[in-house]
Amino acid sequence: MTDIYEQLFDQNSPEEADRVLALCGLEGKAEYLEHETDLVRECFGYIESGKSDRFISYLLRDSQVKAELPANEGTLSAAELHELTGATLSEDEINKILDLVDLENKEEYSFQEADSFLESYSAFKSELESQKDDSPQAQALTLLDLKQRATDDMSLSQVLQLLPLCGLREQDTYTEEQALRFVECCKLRSIGKTPHEIAQHFGVAIETSGDPVKQIVENIDNLSAYQQQQILQTVAGKVVSQQQQIVQAFDQMVYTKLNQAFHNGDLQAMIDRKLSENLALGKGVTITAAVETLMEEKGMLPPQPQNPTLPSS
Repeated sequence: MTDIYEQLFDQNSPEEADRVLALCGLEGKAEYLEHETDLVRECFGYIESGKSDRFISYLLRDSQVKAELPANEGTLSAAELHELTGATLSEDEINKILDLVDLENKEEYSFQEADSFLESYSAFKSELESQKDDSPQAQALTLLDLKQRATDDMSLSQVLQLLPLCGLREQDTYTEEQALRFVECCKLRSIGKTPHEIAQHFGVAIETSGDPVKQIVENIDNLSAYQQQQILQTVAGKVVSQQQQIVQAFDQMVYTKLNQAFHNGDLQAMIDRKLSENLALGKGVTITAAVETLMEEKGMLPPQPQNPTLPSS
């Protein structure tokens, strides 16, 4: 066993190693060239994706030719032949291609028949795409079509706001190229790019607002609903944190002022004054009432809490 062999198969059983070497056409070799080790790694990739041995043999044929190895031969099932086209063809389309290469619909096909089928499929696919590009529908996309292609959670007003960022404007119809441009614009928006960054990406010059608050509101309005919710949660968290800091600072200030009032006699004077006033009215007095009166006169009452509001998007 060579070092290369051990590197390639150190985590595989001898049976699995023999299987891979047979599929690659490398049975009985004691040493491996670089392109042959690449072939083995390619084979492992197909095995991990769940392909059958005969399907792997077909997929490796081109690599074997490039490696100057004899290409494996075999057959493919009808389902595997369909899989080679991306499994996107209808039964009628499959039969049409089989007719073009003079093949009948059967359960298995040789590798040569599969090659003929794929060659005709490529031509058939190109013809379909050409017809699609030339169709009137491809040249007549509406504003609603653009919205549906891009996203479901966007209003038409937001669509109109994004159009100028990619060099477009409101019009009756749009081309396929313009639609792709708008979809790319929406993708940039969805990952948090600002209007300025999006416009810069498309090489579009946009006017900047002189009002920074208005600019922020416009930026938020161009974000997705999820991103707007994240911003609101972040802002709310900062507001709560700032309110807590204000309350702590205010409490410290009140404590300091009351401590000064106690030592300089202002608190005792207030208690005496309230006692005198209330006795004249036939009422009692508490230290709490005296302290509250002192705090009110000295401007030490806490500020009334206010709920900040954000501009509506």
